[in-house]
Amino acid sequence: MPDIATDASRRTRKRVQTRDHIAATAFALFDAHGYEAVTMEQIAAGADVARGTLYNHFPVKEAVLAHGLHAQLARDLAPLMRTVLAHDSLAGRLAVLLAASAGWWEAHRHYAMPYIRYRFQQARAGHPEDAASDMVSVYAGLIAQAQEQGELDPRQAPARLAHYLHYLYLGALMAWLADADVSLGDELARVIDFFMRGAAAAPAPRAR
Repeated sequence: MPDIATDASRRTRKRVQTRDHIAATAFALFDAHGYEAVTMEQIAAGADVARGTLYNHFPVKEAVLAHGLHAQLARDLAPLMRTVLAHDSLAGRLAVLLAASAGWWEAHRHYAMPYIRYRFQQARAGHPEDAASDMVSVYAGLIAQAQEQGELDPRQAPARLAHYLHYLYLGALMAWLADADVSLGDELARVIDFFMRGAAAAPAPRAR
């Protein structure tokens, strides 16, 4: 009798490998020719997959971009988390994460606008599953810890607060893209301050 669980695991693994291969090929093309110049047909040809296969995995080019960015984020996060968790406060942890993010975006500014546009399109279309592929899941874990330690108001679900924080983050990226004189690091520092003020735990009532 076929092992259904094994077959399902094999299909999942193959799907992930195919998506990663397509994204890696796409980024090589983006680097060589520029993001805007590369077509989905070129990505399919470069990855040696049928156009139908490409569109089955990624309906639009922005989805390929987002997958590649999230994969790189996952690789970069592992060594960074030790430094992040060395800080006792959520603000300190977020400062490390967002400073690293600012450095990456400053070196890859040309990817920022199509990525942001895609993320907001996904939000409008109601696809929360994409959140697990980026910083939202990391934020949620850090926020839950901060709530347990009394740093943040525990009445809001960590996932909801993480989404609020992420859209503040995307807003900071948009402000940076709109004005060449804006410092992304400064914008992200404002995001942390604004978020911490809004989500902070209420002070304990004074004894009478």
